[in-house]
Formats: sequence, C-alpha cells, structure tokens
Amino acid sequence: MADSPRLVLARRFARELRREEGANLVAVGVYGSVARGKERAHSDLDLLVVVREKRPSLGIQMREGVLVTLLQCTPAEARDEVCGSRADLNAALAGWRSMRPLYDPRRLLRDLRARAARPSRRQFRSAARRALLETYEDLGKLRNAVAAGDPDEAREMAVWFTGGAMGALFDLDEHILATGRQAFSELRRWGPIGRDIRALRYDSHPLPEALRLAEGIWSSLLRRAARAGVPADDLP
Repeated sequence: MADSPRLVLARRFARELRREEGANLVAVGVYGSVARGKERAHSDLDLLVVVREKRPSLGIQMREGVLVTLLQCTPAEARDEVCGSRADLNAALAGWRSMRPLYDPRRLLRDLRARAARPSRRQFRSAARRALLETYEDLGKLRNAVAAGDPDEAREMAVWFTGGAMGALFDLDEHILATGRQAFSELRRWGPIGRDIRALRYDSHPLPEALRLAEGIWSSLLRRAARAGVPADDLP
C-alpha cells in the first residue's frame, strides 16, 4: 500500500533533520492519525524528534500546506514519558502506541512503543493520584463560581473539571485512549459517570444542577480510587 501524502512528507522531513542535525539527532517518529493511516483532509502532521540538545528552531511550522508539529525531547524525557507517570498518562501512551519510527538507529522508539503497550499498575496508580489532585483543583473553582452565582465562570470551570475527571477516570480504570479526538465519545462506555461527565461538559444547566452533577462525578471518582488503592482520603 502506497504511503499517504502526509507520510511521504514525514519521511522527507526526517531526511532533512538527519542532514541538518547530524549527531544531535537520535530518532524521528510520526504519531497520531498519520501514523495510524487515518488522516483526514485537514489533519496535521505530528512528529516526535528525539535530540541530544534541543533547538529553538525545531517547532510548529507549515510545510506544503500542512501544519507540522515537531515535538522535541531528549532520550531521557522520552523514556520518562513512557516509563514514568503523569496526570495524562492515558493520552501520552496512546500517542506512543501509534508511533511509527522514521529514523531509529538505536531502536529507542521501537523499544518505547513496545513498553507503552504494557504499562504497569504502579504507573496508573500514580497517574490517577496526580489526575485526582488536578481535578480537585478544578472542582474547587467550579464550587467557587457556583457560590458566587456566576454562570459564565461556572460553565468555563465545568469544562475544565470534566476534562480532568475524564482523565482521572481513565487512569483509575487503566484505560488507554485509542485517539484523543474521541476521548469524550469513549465515555459512553462508562455508564452513569460517563453520562454525567458528558452532560456537565456539553449541556447547559442551572447552577445547582451543575454543582450536583460535579459533586456526583467527584464522589464516584473517589469510590473508584478507594477500590483501586489510590490514596484520596485527603481530598474532600
């Protein structure tokens, strides 16, 4: 099967980086929709560029009418993203699972892609804890907005809170996203809590109802955390 136009562009970009960066370049890979073979007419091109020393010149740019995002990292940062823990672990690992190496002489990208397919329970527990902390911060902002009687601020904070709640839910259930652009669609599989997260994010509600939904979502997350052994007793 012939490469798509964006994949051809990605390969050309990788060759240019090899010439321009020389020994500074460790690896180049494409991830996201282009790597999965599911690009659309307006898809951007996501490239991971692993370098020994980061360059200010390597960043987002337009090339042949395509938005190209160059994400720079060092080998240590790449390993930490896959083997460490972060609040958005599910999204990070989804990108690595789609990784398609374009230049990988040391097999760094191949090895990390394989590692991303088998994350540890400890990683998810730590990620869930971080996600819960961030989500609790947004819940506090939503509570404040409701207490102040500010519907516009409450609507904005509901968007923030539901984004965090979704990530925490996925981390607690050790779920890896298929693609970030369908994250909230995947919530349909999570029953009442998924329904409530979507309702709070997408629908307009009177302030008391918005707060009721948020508190219910938060209580459900705390119960899941307790079952998963993720510490959350300090989060009221």
